[in-house]
Amino acid sequence: MNMDPQTQTDDQVVASVLDGRRQDFEILIRRYSDRIIHFITRMTQDRDEAQSIAQEVFLKIFQNLPYYRQENNFSAFIFKIAKNMTLNWLKRGKRTVFFSRLLGREFNKAPFRQEAPLFSRHDQSERDAEISRNLLLLPEEQRLALILKVYLEFSYKQIREITGWSIPKIETLISRAKGRLKKNILLQERNLEIVSPAREE
Repeated sequence: MNMDPQTQTDDQVVASVLDGRRQDFEILIRRYSDRIIHFITRMTQDRDEAQSIAQEVFLKIFQNLPYYRQENNFSAFIFKIAKNMTLNWLKRGKRTVFFSRLLGREFNKAPFRQEAPLFSRHDQSERDAEISRNLLLLPEEQRLALILKVYLEFSYKQIREITGWSIPKIETLISRAKGRLKKNILLQERNLEIVSPAREE
């Protein structure tokens, strides 16, 4: 008797795929495609390219299923692959940033915002784009740690499993990333305040 796909754990689906039911891999794609694309988009700031990379990621995941240890840790397994492939893409110098195509609804969680936003919808969209631009300027390790923790809400333990970093290093990277983002954005806003009066004259 087949189990309802909705009630199967990731490991059960993996076991089914390895037993010959290759079509069950689509269950894993449906479960994780949005988060994988979201992660890659955050790292590259190019959603179209993220979708292309994601396809390669899932192909790599399928090819590596026999090497996955079924220990209820599939999420760390696949995000480690996604992380490696995204960083390789960035290092190959194929990054093209299209800020005009950024979707505001995907960037609605500022890393240091702790209360309801006080901006209009237009201002919020502008602020989201500003955060996204500055996110891309962070060193890769800081950007990776921040995205995994703040935007994908992984635990420190999960991030350690994905990256191989120690928890103290992860905490330091996130702290520095938040500080740099906030400092850069405040500096840019201050510069705009200086420039604006000159435009009015």
